[in-house]
Amino acid sequence: MSSTWNYTTTTELENLLLLDIDSTFESQVETWIGVAEQQVNNYLGYVTASGLWNEAVSGEINDARVDGGLNLIIHPRKRPVNSLSSLQLWKGSDSITLDLTDNSTNRYIIPVQANVIVYPNDELSVSGNIIISDFHEIKFSRWYTKIDYIAGYTTIPKDISYATTLLASDIFMRHANKEGLTALTQGRITKRWRERSDGRSDLQLDAFRVLDHYRVASGWF
Repeated sequence: MSSTWNYTTTTELENLLLLDIDSTFESQVETWIGVAEQQVNNYLGYVTASGLWNEAVSGEINDARVDGGLNLIIHPRKRPVNSLSSLQLWKGSDSITLDLTDNSTNRYIIPVQANVIVYPNDELSVSGNIIISDFHEIKFSRWYTKIDYIAGYTTIPKDISYATTLLASDIFMRHANKEGLTALTQGRITKRWRERSDGRSDLQLDAFRVLDHYRVASGWF
C-alpha cells in the first residue's frame, strides 16, 4: 500500500524515528503520511489532484501583465513550469492567439527558476480577430491570458520529502502520546519534551522552515 502522493514512505518515517512499525499498523501509518502530504500541498498552495507532481493544466486564466520592456509576463499558478502549449490574450469576447514557435524554436522563455513565462515583445507573432503590433497596445488596459501548460515535479525534491516525513512523524508521535505527557521518568532518568505555545511541535516547525523556500519560490507566500 502507498500513500496518496508518495512524497515519503513508511521506511523513511521508521528511519527518522529509529523504530520498526509493525506490519499490522502500516495501513494507519500510510493514512497519516497522506495527511502530512496534504499539509505540504496546502502550505505550498498546490491545489490540484496531482499535488506537486507534473501534470497538464488547461485553460488557466490570469491577468495579462506587460513589464517596462514591453514583454508579456505570465505567472502560472502551478510551478515549476516545464512547457507551454497554448497562449491566448482575451478581453471580453475578443481574443488573440500568440504563436509559440518560429521554425521549431520557442518564441517564449521559461527562466531557470521555472516560475514564470516570458514572451518577449520582439518575438510577437499573433493571429485572431484583433491584431496587435506590440504589447504596448495592451499594457494599459485589462487583458487576460489563457494558457495550456505542463508544470510540477517529475521527482519530488529531497528536502520536501524530508519535510513530509517530519510532519508524518509529528502525527505519529502525537498518537503515541495521547495522554499529552510532558515528561516520562524511569528510575533516575527523566525524558522531557515540549510543545510551543501555538500548539506546534519542533517537528512541525522544522518542516515548515524547509518548506518556506518552496512557498516563496512558488509565489504563494
